[in-house]
Amino acid sequence: MPLNTVARSALINRARFRAKYCPASPWVFCTHKGKRIGSVRNGFLDACAQAGITDFRIHDMRHTTAAWLVSSGVPLPEMRDLLGHTTVTMTEKYAHLAPDNVRAAVAILDGSRSHSCPTGMERCYVSY
Repeated sequence: MPLNTVARSALINRARFRAKYCPASPWVFCTHKGKRIGSVRNGFLDACAQAGITDFRIHDMRHTTAAWLVSSGVPLPEMRDLLGHTTVTMTEKYAHLAPDNVRAAVAILDGSRSHSCPTGMERCYVSY
């Protein structure tokens, strides 16, 4: 799985933590004593409480990620792969969040009448 710079930085910080507090631990995510952290639930709930965030689940971050990706114009097949969906159909539920992308795609057709036709004809026109 590719990592962005923020995720990579977080993993590097965890490696530094481990090196300082429990260098013999085989776990990246461990306690000060080197024991494996089996769940992020309590830490997540504590972080939400400290930030004053209510009614928010860990899975909501997955939806936020998908919304940001589709709003940024990331194609659905790439989103499918990043989110781990088995089919692009599962990913399509986020497509409605990017109506500007659909409008931009249709706007491309406005300029298509002035472009050369891929068949080698001088111009392509659609008759109505």
